[in-house]
Amino acid sequence: MAKRILIETDMLGRSDEELGRILMRSFLVSLAHNDEPPVAVMLVNDGVRLACEGSEALGELEMLVENGVAVTACGTCLKHFDLTEKLVVGAAGDMPSLVAAVCGPDEIVTIA
Repeated sequence: MAKRILIETDMLGRSDEELGRILMRSFLVSLAHNDEPPVAVMLVNDGVRLACEGSEALGELEMLVENGVAVTACGTCLKHFDLTEKLVVGAAGDMPSLVAAVCGPDEIVTIA
C-alpha cells in the first residue's frame, strides 16, 4: 500500500527546538533514502516552513522530489505565515486536494 506523509510541524518532538529540527532533517534524509519512499509528503501548519527559503531541510526535500515524491505545501498555511513567495521546493496545494488524499486509498502517516 502506498503511503503519504502528512507533516504538521518543522521539527520532530517538542522539548528542544534545535534537537527537533535536527531530528526532522534526519527523518527526511532517511525517508529520501528509504527503499520504498512515500508517494507524497504533504506539509501543513508549521510544516510548510520546511519547504521555504532559509529552511535547513531544503536539500532533503529536493532529494525526495528527485526520487519522484510529490511535495505539497498547504497554500492557506503559506499565506497565513506570509511565505507564499518563499516556497522553494514542491508546490502549493489546497484543502480539496488534501481531503482527496486523506480520503483516498493510500495510507496516511502523520508527523506532528
